[in-house]
Amino acid sequence: MESEKITFTSDFKKNIRRRLVTGLLVIFPIFITFFVVKFLFGFVGGVLSPVVTKVIVRLGYSPPDSKVDEFVITTVSIILTFAALYFIGVFATNFFGKLILGYFDAILHKTPVINNIYKSSKQFLQLVSLPGRKAFKRVVIVEYPRVGMKVIAFVTGSIKSKDGIELTSIFIPTTPNPTSGFLIYLPESDIVETNMTIEEGMKLIISGGILVPEEIEFSCKEIANNVK
Repeated sequence: MESEKITFTSDFKKNIRRRLVTGLLVIFPIFITFFVVKFLFGFVGGVLSPVVTKVIVRLGYSPPDSKVDEFVITTVSIILTFAALYFIGVFATNFFGKLILGYFDAILHKTPVINNIYKSSKQFLQLVSLPGRKAFKRVVIVEYPRVGMKVIAFVTGSIKSKDGIELTSIFIPTTPNPTSGFLIYLPESDIVETNMTIEEGMKLIISGGILVPEEIEFSCKEIANNVK
């Protein structure tokens, strides 16, 4: 009877801990998103508010001495920002837009100091904007940082030497922030394939191993037996 009570208490505590962690995983991204959106709204509203205020006053929708409502200013500023980005995108995709942007792109690439900042920011945006299927090709398991330790990683591509030796590029993300990590190169013989999708792999990394698929298949029987 006493052992059943202890087991019940232990299971109850584990259940509470699991629910709390699950709740944290749900609310944390929402919390971060809220503050990022709030910052962007405040930033955009602060930059465009003087212009929007003058336009509204000149159009006669508000007396010159009155203070235009901050919510109206921010809303109009956001709409103008999205409209500006849309038309910039339209301009950048036509023939003349590509020519002009290519000209400025060449100038920025040749300008000292600025070229390093410009290249880095451009590469970062290109990496972030890549669809998941292109950025990460498959989820694998590799030994890192030493033999015997296994980590979840993503295959991002491959390189080939002049001698014909081909190595696969492996990105090992950190937990719970997968935007940082380590890049290593391994031969395919040292890589263990899994049946996990990119989304399942990302969930596993972000949750610290809590959100694990019910079944994971490995191409290496030895590792599969160790996991079981």
